[in-house]
Amino acid sequence: MQQKRAFVLRAVTVFDILFAMDGFLNGDMKGKVVIVTGANAGIGKATARQLADRGATVVLACRSKERGEAALGELSCVEGRCFDLMRLDLSELDSVRAFAAAFTEKYGRLDALINNAGILGRYRAETKQGFELTFCVNYLGAFLLTMLLLPLLEKSEQGRVVMMTSIAHGWGDVRFDDLNYTRGYNRFAAYGHSKLCTLLFTRALAEKLRTRGSRVTVNAVHPGIVATDIVVNRTNDRFRWVASLMKVLFMTSDEGARTSVYLACEPALDRVSGEYFYRCKIEPSSEASKNLASANRLYDVSLKLCGLDDPLKP
Repeated sequence: MQQKRAFVLRAVTVFDILFAMDGFLNGDMKGKVVIVTGANAGIGKATARQLADRGATVVLACRSKERGEAALGELSCVEGRCFDLMRLDLSELDSVRAFAAAFTEKYGRLDALINNAGILGRYRAETKQGFELTFCVNYLGAFLLTMLLLPLLEKSEQGRVVMMTSIAHGWGDVRFDDLNYTRGYNRFAAYGHSKLCTLLFTRALAEKLRTRGSRVTVNAVHPGIVATDIVVNRTNDRFRWVASLMKVLFMTSDEGARTSVYLACEPALDRVSGEYFYRCKIEPSSEASKNLASANRLYDVSLKLCGLDDPLKP
């Protein structure tokens, strides 16, 4: 536990929060098709906007039709941007399957998948299929979506998968005997658990794709401490002033989106896979996130939970 706390404290400092992001983003996305999940607000919407400004056709994958349409209207106000809106509910695996099938039929190609969507619940809740909600939305739904869309990504000249993780992975544990957190539930622990799972999946998938000789890369990103709805809207009314302070001190959504955009379009990353990025640079992650045995075990368990055969099995 002390090691985990030391990792988090080392990585989250005032310097990190206030330091202006450096480097320049390269890469032309003209003619490319990109999916951004959770694109109706925050980092997701900023990511979609920045990719569209680089020429990509961006599919906004949103749970709420109303919020998605509002975001689509706002994003489409600039001439030359190309967006589409499709419904995706990561808490329902049938919705994930339906989205993947509809997208494949409509587009037939995919150059980048940005698994951005995520939640931080207040209380423990379960999906219709009995999965703990945070685990399903933040990890399992994204796992299934990625696996279903891999055939399209492999058709791309340089398919890329971007997994949204967090510094919170550093205090997470993977409970293989209790993935649904039925015991001793704590929302922050559950969030950290889901983000550690995301990073472990990144490691496992990258290794399997590398062994296969695939051009598809998969990397994880910690966007920084960003004043998004997932943080601000979870602040109690008594501490609303804290939310106001967050908006002043923390990164903006545009800044938080920058590393995801970098991973989606930077030409120099064509052969970089299985890494953890922060501020457009590879950074160290927790020791638990480097355990390839755990990563492969989680991969196998996730296939079973989703009812999938392994498409990457030799």
